[in-house]
Amino acid sequence: MPKIDTGLCLPAALFRSNTSQMRHRAPKGLLLHIGANKTGSSAIQAFLKVNVEALARHRVHVAPADLMPGGPITGQHVTFFEHLRENMPFGRKIVAERISLLRRQMTAGDTLVISAENLSNLNGTQELFADAAQGMALRVLLYIRRQDELLLSSWQQWGAKITGDFWAWLTAAAGFRGDWRATLERWEELVPRKRIAVRRYDRRTLRGGNVISDFVDFLGLHERLSEFHMPERTANPSYSEAVLDFVKGNPLLFRDMHDDSVYRTVGALTGERFHRNPRESVITHEERLALLYKYRAINTWVKNRYFREVEGPLFPEPQPCDYDVLTPEMLTAQKWDLAAALLHLLSERIPEKTSVRG
Repeated sequence: MPKIDTGLCLPAALFRSNTSQMRHRAPKGLLLHIGANKTGSSAIQAFLKVNVEALARHRVHVAPADLMPGGPITGQHVTFFEHLRENMPFGRKIVAERISLLRRQMTAGDTLVISAENLSNLNGTQELFADAAQGMALRVLLYIRRQDELLLSSWQQWGAKITGDFWAWLTAAAGFRGDWRATLERWEELVPRKRIAVRRYDRRTLRGGNVISDFVDFLGLHERLSEFHMPERTANPSYSEAVLDFVKGNPLLFRDMHDDSVYRTVGALTGERFHRNPRESVITHEERLALLYKYRAINTWVKNRYFREVEGPLFPEPQPCDYDVLTPEMLTAQKWDLAAALLHLLSERIPEKTSVRG
């Protein structure tokens, strides 16, 4: 059974001083940002999209969405790889050929960037690069997140759209989703370990306190940060537990697990009012520790292999004062607040009927 830690919260500065990680920077060649999911990938991709020309001035080139020279540049390549995964031999051939075409347009010392968080999934997607990885300077960048936070974010992003049973979903996902060792071992079969960089998705260890600044630092361009545009909106925002509990598992609201239309509607009507408070939690401290207990051996392996210079655990253990646990009564009150806000804001958008005399 996991040991329940009732210690005091430690200042962020103390954690930062004890866990400063080596600043591995991307070499020239091909850089694969493989996610992971729920670690700021959408923010990085939004940054890549709006800074294509600025990055090119520093010899960093964002690959087109379909890896075809002259193709549209969206900053992300998730959909392209997901389709190719359906026929792996064909997909491997296409990826190798198109990367070769893109590299012909580059000069020696340039970097080509590809970003797709599904490349870190445990479904064999990394095999698409089995041919492309041969004989080239390929570097992999993976952001990892403490698994309790990862699971709760994943529940909102995918799980709540297909089921209304939070605990059933969590029981099935715990121990599998967020297995960073399994992800890294699969990529180590294709790329030498020294070419795989792992960074923790935690504001206390990220350069500048956010993932975009950290990514720019990895590119070796942190001193040029002021030359780049920052995305205007939060990419892929999370919503409060009231929103999730209000809409979860409703097939009338979600076409599939990737359908965000309901969340976008709530955001359009209420702005950021019902965005998630990072301190908000629907699980207790004891439940959180029990989840992390499933990942203890996994995180120890990752720390010993990729963070040997870090003192203490791979991730800081959560403390009781880190989160505000929602009671059922608080959640119900928040849902009524949400319902009232939506009704009021919708009513303001309905034009008044003009009376017509016969």
